[in-house]
Amino acid sequence: MLPSVDWRTAASCSRAFSKGGPRMSPEGALDVVADLHRHARTAIDLVTDYTGLVPAAQAPVDVVDRIRWSRINIAGFRRLLTGLGADVEETGVPSAAARLTGVQAGAVLAFLSSRVLGQFETFSSDTGRLLFVAPNIVEVERRLRLPSREFRLWIAVHEAAHLTQFTAVPWMRGHFEGLIQTFFDAAEPDRSSAAGLALAVRRALASAREDEPPQGSGADVMTAVTSPEQRQAISQIQALMTLLEGHAEAVMDGVGRTSINHVALLRRRFDRRRTNPTTLQRFVRQLLGLDAKMRQYAAGRRFVDHVVGERGLDGFNRVWDAPANLPTEAEIDRPELWTARVLGARG
Repeated sequence: MLPSVDWRTAASCSRAFSKGGPRMSPEGALDVVADLHRHARTAIDLVTDYTGLVPAAQAPVDVVDRIRWSRINIAGFRRLLTGLGADVEETGVPSAAARLTGVQAGAVLAFLSSRVLGQFETFSSDTGRLLFVAPNIVEVERRLRLPSREFRLWIAVHEAAHLTQFTAVPWMRGHFEGLIQTFFDAAEPDRSSAAGLALAVRRALASAREDEPPQGSGADVMTAVTSPEQRQAISQIQALMTLLEGHAEAVMDGVGRTSINHVALLRRRFDRRRTNPTTLQRFVRQLLGLDAKMRQYAAGRRFVDHVVGERGLDGFNRVWDAPANLPTEAEIDRPELWTARVLGARG
């Protein structure tokens, strides 16, 4: 049985720790909401045309603030973990462990809620939903001095690519949840991880003080709190997420070249945002493994670009035929291994 989580505490903490967004008039906020809804519909059509993948489900589009984003993700995590066998404490006083886990979850979500621009959230409903965090999008476009229309459409294309991956590929959602199930099934309940986790925190703190982007502490956290079988499941999840992120990056720039006027400017300034976190952000990224996610964008993009360049979009789209066609982590780094395994030699 998975440990219980006090979701009420998680929601309260995420709300208490969340930062306020940029100043906007009520009329300006309504304009942003309407604009993002319009761009979302356009982006789904553009992604379908570019990828050749047709979404099979009509997922709702929600434009939300930071607190609402956290609430939706809490609902999604709760639904997912309950389905995987988590102990849900519906009544009575939650245990100390459940409250502590709730505090940790709420703090993490509060941090992420100020960073996430958009998301295809897959767990809180049967269809999934496309989310855009309006305060964060406005904050980034103001700080980086980006053209609003182009930036909002560009971000919408990225998230629409994720929507397409999970709704046009019929086995994707079940496969992803199956990998998560495997991860939890392989847990070692008696494994002592407190000392290892404390060491990982100290290393993440030390790394956050360095000028160079830190390396390794995310892996330290995983080593400290997981079994070898779980780390194998993590490897599969990492390879899948790297593929999905790299594909979304390639799609947003591919669509951008024909449909967005200043895509080169957007890419240049947006990548600078990713590579220049504050000291606190650097520490939290390392502790949560988010720097690994930053590397996923680049590694996944190189994989997609290589395969498309060598075998075309039709060749790359063979990756969606079956779970067996997904690349391993080794194949992400050496895409020629994937093309040899899945596509074979050129005819």
